[in-house]
Amino acid sequence: MIEKFIAKVPSRIWADGRPARARQWDAEFNVAAWARVSGATGTVQLLVRYLDSRNDQAVLVDAAEISGDGSALLSGLVKLRFTDSVEQVQISLRLSDPAMRYVVEELYMQRRGTVLRPQDKLISNY
Repeated sequence: MIEKFIAKVPSRIWADGRPARARQWDAEFNVAAWARVSGATGTVQLLVRYLDSRNDQAVLVDAAEISGDGSALLSGLVKLRFTDSVEQVQISLRLSDPAMRYVVEELYMQRRGTVLRPQDKLISNY
């Protein structure tokens, strides 16, 4: 599988709500992407990837089988364990076939239990 970077998640989304003085904290997020895929059949996966002082970690959000040109809604709830040294959070797609072409039309990441504000929408009509 090949991994394709989609977007860097702004810190206002993942760091908001961090407990004061916490060196490590857990947070749950609803993540969703609407992707159009063409060019080949196979599996497409949506991932949240984050880098901290220990390593680069990836959490699978959802996966779908693509049997022809079409769209897939990939969504799920993920729990991330952050440290105070988080450098970056990003969203990626994994494609099972290098011939697959994609367009991510919508992408959301929202802390569970919060109201979705316009600034929580990462990408629109990308």
